[in-house]
Amino acid sequence: MRGRHSIIAWLRCVCVSVIIILVVGGVTRLTESGLSMVDWRPVMGILPPLSEAQWQDVFNQYKSSPEYKAYNSGMSVDGFKSIFFWEYLHRILGRIVGLLCLLPYLWFLFRKQLDGSLRVRGLCLILLVIAQGLMGWYMVKSGLVDNPDVSHFRLAAHLGLAFLIFGLGWWTILDLQRGAQPAKGSRKLRLVAVGLLVFLCIQVTYGAFTSGLKAGYGFNTYPKMGDHWMPESLFALSPMWSNLISDKFSIQFIHRWLGTLLTISTIGMAGYAIRMGSLTRLQRQRLFWLSGIVVTQFLLGVATLLFLPEVQVFLPVVHQLVALFLFAAFLAFIHSLGESSSAGKSSTDTII
Repeated sequence: MRGRHSIIAWLRCVCVSVIIILVVGGVTRLTESGLSMVDWRPVMGILPPLSEAQWQDVFNQYKSSPEYKAYNSGMSVDGFKSIFFWEYLHRILGRIVGLLCLLPYLWFLFRKQLDGSLRVRGLCLILLVIAQGLMGWYMVKSGLVDNPDVSHFRLAAHLGLAFLIFGLGWWTILDLQRGAQPAKGSRKLRLVAVGLLVFLCIQVTYGAFTSGLKAGYGFNTYPKMGDHWMPESLFALSPMWSNLISDKFSIQFIHRWLGTLLTISTIGMAGYAIRMGSLTRLQRQRLFWLSGIVVTQFLLGVATLLFLPEVQVFLPVVHQLVALFLFAAFLAFIHSLGESSSAGKSSTDTII
């Protein structure tokens, strides 16, 4: 029994570390600090500059970057230190997440407390964290060439990997907490919930696109965009499909209405599930939390639109964080509706 509790505690630490780095990553992006470190040294980059000479050397490297030349020409060393701090903290936290995945995993392997399923999941966590680090540098590199803005595609991939790491850890926790008792629920309701989870993942991707392209600054009104429901500037690129991934105004339009549809659909699913009258207490509790979080996320999205550019950091960061909580709530509700796999039960039986 102690073995199971230790594994759950480990995975909770991994999930909490992802939450923390998601917040710091959001602040890093929104304070435009992400391009302040123009090299990537996974081992030697652990220590920050310690002397004024070292600070000047790092600052001189930054001066050669497109961002400095385009936006921050004339910045002082002290000003550079303030943006360097957030990117440095973000990279250090990334290393901590990696160690939190790797070291306990090796310890549990040494103690023979992981069966085949948990060994595979733990290895997947480690590989995802490695991929996340590589994608982070690949993203930063896109802003160090000619255009001083990172690729919104790479930003979306970087965010998606963070959600995957959290989701794998969270789902495994849910498996271990459930024990050997199989969950029961409506297959139709489970399919609807899974469909809405996919819908949420698309919405999160468009959120990353919106952030990467700074599309949130286009129209700061809701529900209309300015004085129109569909401004003439929408879907103006050719070919037509490029508007779905590259036009900032079209992306803002898609993101705001995907969020509205997701909220309405989730509340509709909750109403349908309650009318069924066959939910267990746990399922009702998780559906309650899911409904509350989706409404909160919708209101945060509207508030973020309305208060930009006055509130450039706090609301967008909270909006992104609650998106992760909504993702977790969907996974928890789906998990309560049925077994994930026979591997979940076998892993629990083994470690007990």
